[in-house]
Amino acid sequence: MKAKLAMTILGAYNTLMAIMMLTMPGTMGEQLVGAEKAASAPEMLEMGTMFHYGLAPALLMIGLMLILSRTAAIETAKQILLAYVIANAVLLGVFFGVFTNQDAIQFSPEMAAPDVIAFGLALFAYFKGK
Repeated sequence: MKAKLAMTILGAYNTLMAIMMLTMPGTMGEQLVGAEKAASAPEMLEMGTMFHYGLAPALLMIGLMLILSRTAAIETAKQILLAYVIANAVLLGVFFGVFTNQDAIQFSPEMAAPDVIAFGLALFAYFKGK
């Protein structure tokens, strides 16, 4: 697999997620805290909404950096992919180590499936990238 292709896919995924978070943070916030909690405790919905507003610029930055660095030399591309793998490993650790033990949010493994796939793609491209 070409590193350029992996960086394009990962960049598009992160950029798309950022756009979704900026255009529908309330919907994503409700999914994060659950409809019942959102209805009974509006401050929980507000927390979920603000979480997505805060996360969106970071994902946009990651996505754009991946897209704009697709033409980098293979050594540089692999370093960028390695940084993505390390950061994504931390993210997955937070998802499965912290979020699953919280009553405030309704996290399920299915919610992290795209991030697990992205992690696998980045790892594969790091080791097999050309």
